[in-house]
Amino acid sequence: MFDSAGQNVSGQALASRGWGRFNLNNPATAAVIVGLLSVPWVFGLASLKTEPETSNRVLSDPGTVVGIMGFLTVLTVVACARRRYPIAYYLLTLAGSGGLMLFLGSRSLGATPLFWFAIMAVSIRVSGMRLVGLLVLGMAMDVILAMYLTERDGLTVAEVQVGELPHLFLEPAANTVTSFLVVAAMGKIVARLRKQAVENSQAVADLHRDRERKIANAVVAERQDMARELHDVAAHHMTGMIIQARAADKFFSSNPEQAQALLGGVIEQGQRALNSLRQIVGILRLGEEDPDFPTPMVSDIDELVDDCRRTISSISLEKVGRFDDLDSGVQLTCYRIVQEALSNVLRHAPGSESKVCLSREAGAVRVRVINTLGNARPSSDGQNLGIVGMRERATLMGGQLDAGPNSEGEWAVQALVPVNGRINA
Repeated sequence: MFDSAGQNVSGQALASRGWGRFNLNNPATAAVIVGLLSVPWVFGLASLKTEPETSNRVLSDPGTVVGIMGFLTVLTVVACARRRYPIAYYLLTLAGSGGLMLFLGSRSLGATPLFWFAIMAVSIRVSGMRLVGLLVLGMAMDVILAMYLTERDGLTVAEVQVGELPHLFLEPAANTVTSFLVVAAMGKIVARLRKQAVENSQAVADLHRDRERKIANAVVAERQDMARELHDVAAHHMTGMIIQARAADKFFSSNPEQAQALLGGVIEQGQRALNSLRQIVGILRLGEEDPDFPTPMVSDIDELVDDCRRTISSISLEKVGRFDDLDSGVQLTCYRIVQEALSNVLRHAPGSESKVCLSREAGAVRVRVINTLGNARPSSDGQNLGIVGMRERATLMGGQLDAGPNSEGEWAVQALVPVNGRINA
């Protein structure tokens, strides 16, 4: 198909332009459907009526047909406002339906689907005593009109015998009450289903937002972990390389052998830095540890301290207790804390004396790195992220870390890392 501009228009596009607007969310949709159903209701019941006068009048009199269509049209238009003004809509529908009953002289013909639809709609949106009052009002109107129209058919209260009273009042009243209560109950069921649908939609939306929030938090946490790993590896090895390279530059002319040894240390440090970076990249890329470059453990702290002996004038290591049975995360945390603490010694207190102590305590590992204040000029490089990163590592394991001068005028980094995620007092 082609539109007025000569462009091809698919059936789906036509549906989205026209029929797509015809949906059940539009209050006019249900009103129009019920209004259309009311037309065959009136004329169909009229054709089945046993009173020839009523049937002929409804089916043959043009004025009556126009009047019926007028009533149904007005009631349909009023039904479009049921969501915004449910009580006013209900009352207007009662009045319009009562007028239609009087106009046709028949209660059954005037009780169209629009009439019952109003009862259901008000039951959906109104509750409590207000709903009870509205339903009682509708029942009273329906029973009174039923009795009045019955009187017009030739039966008056004075002419009715005592045995026929149930036919005049009790039977219509029982039918009316039963019908109103059934339709109102259907409205409450619809209201409950709608409420559940809204709650389910809200729950799904909350779950989606919570999932997105968790994903965002996980991404941030992963970035922080990556930043800590890269900072610890790069800061330690690069600091050692720079210090040894500067020392080699000083001894290059006066002591070539010492300079050569220092340059060899630079090469070793660079190789270790490269291996560590390969390990981190391998974990990020493959999602698992590279067997060629295993995760550093507490046992690797011995080699870490030995590497620092070239640049730190005096350094000692003390271990108390067994560490090989610890979780790999705990061991990596201890290793990185010692590594970053020694990097800070190289960067900020060159020429100082340092001591590394690890001890196994009740449910935790205590890590201490203590150094004297060096005489050499400290480096001003870096962003002061070392202590922050060490504290974050300890906190992630449920531990704590303190860094600062102690009572003896030394700089001390002290951490307590629980072996099971909790510090035992």
